[in-house]
Amino acid sequence: MKWLHYGALLLWMSLSGAYAQPPISFGREWQFAQYLADKEAVTEAVYVLERLEPLAQTNAQRDSLNYFRGWLAYTSKDLTVAHRKLLSVSATSPFYTKSRYFGAYCLAFVGNRDSARVAMQTLPTPDSTFRELKALQLGGLALLQRRYADYEAQRQSFTYRSYALVNEQQRLNRYDSTLRAEKRRSPLVAGLYSAALPGLGKIYAGKTKQGIAAFLPILSLGLLTYEGLRKDGPRSARFIGFGSLFTVFYVGNIWGSILSVKVKRNEFRREYDNKILFDMHIPVRNLLN
Repeated sequence: MKWLHYGALLLWMSLSGAYAQPPISFGREWQFAQYLADKEAVTEAVYVLERLEPLAQTNAQRDSLNYFRGWLAYTSKDLTVAHRKLLSVSATSPFYTKSRYFGAYCLAFVGNRDSARVAMQTLPTPDSTFRELKALQLGGLALLQRRYADYEAQRQSFTYRSYALVNEQQRLNRYDSTLRAEKRRSPLVAGLYSAALPGLGKIYAGKTKQGIAAFLPILSLGLLTYEGLRKDGPRSARFIGFGSLFTVFYVGNIWGSILSVKVKRNEFRREYDNKILFDMHIPVRNLLN
């Protein structure tokens, strides 16, 4: 019976402790989440904010929660959560302008370019600087999508007078010129070049060092194969061995040249996509953070 007594006592203590806890206060928990965020305890701050969601009774409280959750996700580079939360902030919130610009940028960054364009078309523009910022965001997005006519339309709004925007505007103009001038190299032509002269296709693709590196071993194997044929005949082990290696390297050189065009093209596009995203991001941070 003694264990029953202790069990009942523990149950009573746990229930008493539960009833003794004060009700969760939205304001107090909000301040605690801010404290945790200031201390860079982001995971703990998110946990506190998630507990607060059922307690948000007003639009202002819900907007504040969406903004704070979105901002914490943005600072921790969880941009999918960031754009979902930030773009949920309503137009009546003091966080609205900041939330819309950062949320739309996060959409563009994670690759949802069409959704980002829809979000950017409704970005708030309280003054002339923000009108240019909106044009810069839409222009940058147009370059990401290689919509050069759309970029040309947006750049008409650039005045180049705002210190917060002028450098990025000028760089976007340079990216536009470079992207338009991109040479469209053919994988088929690269393969034919390397069939004629090993490594030449990679040089054509813009990878000169790789082309030279591909040529030298094939040349060596070709000479060894010829030497085996000349000295030992076509049925000799030396000729067959070196000839097989030469064939493998020769065919691989052609296929590698075909792929190198695609790789070089993807590298070029990724490089400029990163530059464009960077120059879209900087003025948003400078003006709104």
